[in-house]
Amino acid sequence: MNSLRRMLQILDLYGADTPVLDVETICARLNYPPATTYRYLKELCTSGLLIRSPEGYAPGPRFIEMDLLIREFDPLVSRCRPLLRSLVEQTGLDVLIGQQYGERILTTHQETGPERFELLFGRGRTMDMFRSSTARIVTAYLPTRHLRRLYEKNQEIDYVQRLGREWPAFSAHMQELRRAGYCITKEQINPGIGGISAPIFDDAKRIFGSLTLLGTLERFEAISPEALASLIQPAARAVSRALAQV
Repeated sequence: MNSLRRMLQILDLYGADTPVLDVETICARLNYPPATTYRYLKELCTSGLLIRSPEGYAPGPRFIEMDLLIREFDPLVSRCRPLLRSLVEQTGLDVLIGQQYGERILTTHQETGPERFELLFGRGRTMDMFRSSTARIVTAYLPTRHLRRLYEKNQEIDYVQRLGREWPAFSAHMQELRRAGYCITKEQINPGIGGISAPIFDDAKRIFGSLTLLGTLERFEAISPEALASLIQPAARAVSRALAQV
């Protein structure tokens, strides 16, 4: 592993449960010697990716600057915003773009509808690969070897077992989702919220992420699943085409 990758691994340690890290914790988790860790931290602070605080090191202002660039100039969102707003206006539901990020899905964009509700997986939040429609439809399109490895790593989790207690049953469930071309879930993460998602593919036809319509169950269930599917699937294909042009 080269030095740049080793340095960037420090950033992978940060999360909701670890917003600030001290040198001892970083050394212990990555098995880096203190001298190397201090050198990497100095570089990350100089670049603005980290700042030093009395408790340790925290994410720095460079992330805020980059986030503003993404919000205002993201080429995929810029190309697709009229389509996303059209979906909101037709349904009254929110629209999310989720992107695969390692073994998680990150919500990268949200177009809000007339209802106001707080999502536990809104923009900038990550979710695992099994619970919500946003993540589950991505999981269904993973290569079989990757999918099986991911399943075996997580098969003891209760909500994963509900998708299949053994690999053949789980694999069959994922095949059903691929045949359908969309996934519907209700109250998987947020109480009272339902969603329908369709896959987004990159220019090499690899799974990239998903497009989701979601809202309160009252509004979500007022539209038939068939009607929702007839909206989300062509929209996801349009986003895939736009992604190929970025």
